[in-house]
Amino acid sequence: MADALVIGYGNDLRGDDRAGRVVAERIEAAGLPGVAARSQSQLTPELALDIAKADTVVFVDADVECDRLSVRSVTARPRGPRVMSHHTDPETMLLLARDMGGIPRQAHVVSIPATDLGLGLELSPETRAAVAEAVDIVTALVAGR
Repeated sequence: MADALVIGYGNDLRGDDRAGRVVAERIEAAGLPGVAARSQSQLTPELALDIAKADTVVFVDADVECDRLSVRSVTARPRGPRVMSHHTDPETMLLLARDMGGIPRQAHVVSIPATDLGLGLELSPETRAAVAEAVDIVTALVAGR
């Protein structure tokens, strides 16, 4: 497993919601040494195995509640009942990784502002610009491990 893991997630068919996946795909295409990237439609329990082996993990997602790109550190803590259904959140993923025997030294969430979640494959101009900025931020986060 790589030293750093980038997980971008969202719905490819809902416009700006795919922003996290686009970031993960660009990080993967960059071929950064020691960095693995996953483009997912959602966070699923199976990812906990890879998260448990990583030193640094960065979760990247579109967020309709933020108006500018943001980065926050996260820790393994429950945000509610630990029920696994169709999706989960980064904090719960870190709890699962801990249950698998490992926990990343660093974990971050990069939130990309999203304004258009209508059906479609295109990112809005604002989100497209934020994606480019997010790629730079994620690259710095994984390089600083």
